[in-house]
Amino acid sequence: MGTYKLLLEESIGYDFTLIALHGSLEPFYIAYILNKHLDIQLARTSNDLIIAQEAGLQAAYTCFEYKDVFRYIDYYVFENKVKTTHTKQLGKGLFESEETVQTQYFIPEMPQADYFIKVIEDGYAFAKAKTLKTLNQIPQIVTAYDVDVSRLKTKQNLIFE
Repeated sequence: MGTYKLLLEESIGYDFTLIALHGSLEPFYIAYILNKHLDIQLARTSNDLIIAQEAGLQAAYTCFEYKDVFRYIDYYVFENKVKTTHTKQLGKGLFESEETVQTQYFIPEMPQADYFIKVIEDGYAFAKAKTLKTLNQIPQIVTAYDVDVSRLKTKQNLIFE
């Protein structure tokens, strides 16, 4: 009887569309604008996206979602930049602590992007070109473009629901 060898693929298939947005607006205002122009109903998730950073720090990223049950499309809009504060005790006195503010990125390879839209679809109902055209016509958004997920180093951060 022969022996069988199983090979496991290292790469996971990422079957979603990722769109980067540039525009320094508040998260709730981005959700409002997208609801208005894309005719969707984004709502804040009950839990933020929490990513463990270096030195044991955690960063919480605001996330909005909308599940279109008629077209089988799920939309997730989340921040890329979050400012975190870290207090370091230098001694025991009143002024013996140092507070630093750091900017953490959900996808560090793209620090210039302010927000991302993750679109998961079952089928071919999502019109990416039309959505990008609509996003680029919104005056509050500087630019929007499609991101090639296979080239990202931290694509494991994008596995959530």
